[in-house]
Amino acid sequence: MPKKSSSLKRVQLKAFIISFFIPSFILICLLFISFINKTQSFQKQEQKNTLELLSAHLAGNINSDLVMSLSYIFDNDILYFYNMLDHTPIEDNLILYNQYLQPYSKTLNSYMTLLNKNIVGMGFIPCHNNTDKYFYMQKYNALEIKEYTDYKNSGWYLKLQKNSSSVIFTKNNGIDRQNVISLIRVAKNVDKKQNLGYIVIDISMDFIYSLLDQLSIGKNSGILLLSPTGEFLFSTNADLSEHYKLLTKKTTVLPSKKDTYDIYSYTDKSNNFTFYYLSSRKDLYGSYLVSLWLVLFFYLLMMVSVYYVFHFTSRKISGSIDPILQVMAKYNAGEAEIQCDTDLCSISEIKTISENLNIMIQNINDHIQNEYKLQISQKIAEYQALQAEIDPHFLYNILNLFITLNRINERNQLENAIINLSHLFRYTCEHTTVSTINKEFSFIKDYLSLQQIRYDDRLSFQIFVEPGLEDFEIPKLLIQPLIENAIVHSLEPSDKKIMIQLTAIKVKNKFGYNLTVISVINTGLPFIASNSSPKRVGIQNVEERLKLFNPKAFFVMGGGIEKPTKCYIIIPIELK
Repeated sequence: MPKKSSSLKRVQLKAFIISFFIPSFILICLLFISFINKTQSFQKQEQKNTLELLSAHLAGNINSDLVMSLSYIFDNDILYFYNMLDHTPIEDNLILYNQYLQPYSKTLNSYMTLLNKNIVGMGFIPCHNNTDKYFYMQKYNALEIKEYTDYKNSGWYLKLQKNSSSVIFTKNNGIDRQNVISLIRVAKNVDKKQNLGYIVIDISMDFIYSLLDQLSIGKNSGILLLSPTGEFLFSTNADLSEHYKLLTKKTTVLPSKKDTYDIYSYTDKSNNFTFYYLSSRKDLYGSYLVSLWLVLFFYLLMMVSVYYVFHFTSRKISGSIDPILQVMAKYNAGEAEIQCDTDLCSISEIKTISENLNIMIQNINDHIQNEYKLQISQKIAEYQALQAEIDPHFLYNILNLFITLNRINERNQLENAIINLSHLFRYTCEHTTVSTINKEFSFIKDYLSLQQIRYDDRLSFQIFVEPGLEDFEIPKLLIQPLIENAIVHSLEPSDKKIMIQLTAIKVKNKFGYNLTVISVINTGLPFIASNSSPKRVGIQNVEERLKLFNPKAFFVMGGGIEKPTKCYIIIPIELK
């Protein structure tokens, strides 16, 4: 049943979809995916740079705060005040207290103003006397005395009891100001090696916000700061504060009920503060969505423009094909002299060209058929000449072999050799061009038996025919040139032993077609394609005769260094 033809417009539309619409859509998708990957890579680097920048500023501020926390060592006004509070209850000697308070307040305000503008205030808790009081001075204000009795239950106090040399950072929730952390360390009497009390410096994190004003952070994203001991200190987004317990330096993705966050971290090597950047995928996908809509808008605009051009071209083609089709219809009706007015055809129509091409092909096929018959006749003549020809060199060697066998009185072997030779002559003298696998293999067996007598144990062979293929027809003397090549080119130039395997089997390829595969494999000198001599006309003869016998059949030869030479003749099995 002939295949149903499609209209030209449908073919053009299909070509448009296949050649432009689908590739352009795939290209847009790939470009968008590439854009996403590049954006993610850029965003990741930008967020790492942000954390490094924040960490550098934090390290600078913390270092100046650490210097501030040690100011009592080199400033007597501060040291004397701390010693007085630790040794003397202030109720017992208010005069002495006021005497030390004035220089202390002046000096401390100077340090807080000059050393670091981010210092909010500084306090002191004595160890031995006045232990229930917190002497706190906020920047630009007078000293306040606050009741502070439960600090011994605080985490920072317990940590300092274990290691009095450490510096503790903790979030300060007891001040009327947001985003403040406290630096706490032990103040010691260096001479007596005795603890005087606990110095508390309140530090504002507002400088981070001033840096973040220059950066772009999504409304659902944020930056968290953890102390060297892992305590939460600061967050730019209050909604993210609860996630700090789930963060480790190995955390890369943090899922939650409302969102999923990509985690980037950076630890300051000098003080071991860790910044975590929680990048919200809601923010990320939101930015992608805007880009996606923009890409789709321009893509649709491009598609509309291209479709308009396609529609215009399609109408132009359809309008010019009608006179051509009318001419073809009249030609098929028998008006052989009809001519198409080329002035009416502004565009060459593919379908018309194909139909005219078919006519041209038919004419060409007529000429090819005549040439093909002539070529077959010539090949048959050459083939008959080949059948009638016996290699004089082979015949000379065999006759010498007979003389040798007769002299050494090998009567049985001589008789078998003569019988084998008679079989060879009988087979070659048969006036046929087609034989069967069974007859061809019997001929090869006789030929190899004679050669085996000549080369003794240097030559061995195996012949196998799969049952059912004995009567499969092949060109006569098709395999003999391959066997002769194996003797001449693989055995004679070498002193090594050679095994020749001749098999015929039936196989089925992946398309379900049955094939007959005849293989000739020898283990002698390897076949190397680059060294193949152009004089090996036997192989060329096999290929040409095989094509004439069955155009669908083919010949394959291969091998290599330290590999056996393999020849395959593959002929399709045609179902009758």
